[in-house]
Amino acid sequence: MSQSSERPIIIGAGPGGLAVAWTLKEAGLNPLVLDREKIACSTWHSYYPSLRMNSWRRLSSLPGMRLSAEYGPWPMRNDFLAYMKKYIEVLDADIRHETEVHRVDREDGRWVVRTSIGDLPAKNVVVATGLHRKPFVPDWPGLDGFEGEFLHARDYQVPDPFVGKDVLVVGVGPTGIDIAVACALAGASRVRISIRHMPVLFKLTATTSLLCQAIKHGPLPHWLVNRVSLVMHRRQWGDLTPYGLAPPTEGTMAGSARTGHSYGSIDRGLIQAVKEGLIEVVPGVTGFDKKAVLLEEGMSIKPDVVVAATGQRPDMERLVGHLKVLSQPGGRPLVHGGKTAPHAPGLYFQGYRLPPGQIPDMSTDARAIARAITGNRRRGPIAALRSP
Repeated sequence: MSQSSERPIIIGAGPGGLAVAWTLKEAGLNPLVLDREKIACSTWHSYYPSLRMNSWRRLSSLPGMRLSAEYGPWPMRNDFLAYMKKYIEVLDADIRHETEVHRVDREDGRWVVRTSIGDLPAKNVVVATGLHRKPFVPDWPGLDGFEGEFLHARDYQVPDPFVGKDVLVVGVGPTGIDIAVACALAGASRVRISIRHMPVLFKLTATTSLLCQAIKHGPLPHWLVNRVSLVMHRRQWGDLTPYGLAPPTEGTMAGSARTGHSYGSIDRGLIQAVKEGLIEVVPGVTGFDKKAVLLEEGMSIKPDVVVAATGQRPDMERLVGHLKVLSQPGGRPLVHGGKTAPHAPGLYFQGYRLPPGQIPDMSTDARAIARAITGNRRRGPIAALRSP
């Protein structure tokens, strides 16, 4: 048994992968981190600058280093990137950038990670490529022939290019809400948001963040979580039907199970903008016809710009799909954190919780993975510096 085969391999140098690297280094191991991009946390670098974290700062530190209070209760994208830069410096992990991982195979009781720098054997492998690896666009008929401007929300940065234009945002997740509100306030001539299924909307508060974490990690049955989330929505917003916002028909857990991804959003000004007439609500998109966007209920509109805030997917089928460790829909792993599938011992997944793996979940799962790999080996601090 070679020493290299005992070295844990982490696939992905985002917050989730780096959190696991930290906990493993605390336990005395020297993990190898592989990432296909030139920089760590590449997905976070691609997000629009006005992005604000959904989870409360006090819950959102990674293992070993606190998010600074100077960032406020809800850190912005650049705040978190500054934090991660310091985190990486203190961590001082062995990160191999621009290394593509093609596939993970099981051979002779070990894992073989097939990469652009060759095959790497390991007893333990942690997949942390992220929930947002690949932008998702529904297979809308006629999209290829659409004569207006079309972009995925992943390509959105600022609302300035849309000033004076008629904008349609498709999707009512946190990103869709952010983009619609930003375009309306920046001076778009008209902003509409397409909603197929109205999700539960929460207000951005520390109490909400604490409650969501308690629900995800607690023993409450799904039927109760669904009922409580619907009651919360109704009590927070009242009857929004006159504004075109129908009440949600399923709770957060039911929606997540049906779609395979997060089902529930943080309101960042959408309700107020709709009430003030800055944003119009329209039905779900069914297709495109040259300049027209076709909607449910037989409607059609002709916006100048369509922004598809239709989510992103893990895109792990090529990497581990053949190992029968992914569920459908959504392509998420069957287990996460310190658990492994019975037929895949030593293969761990970080950052794929459903409901989604926000930063607080990554910290919890990183600790669990380190305990599973090291057998509860005692931790020791990496460095005296504990906050940026």
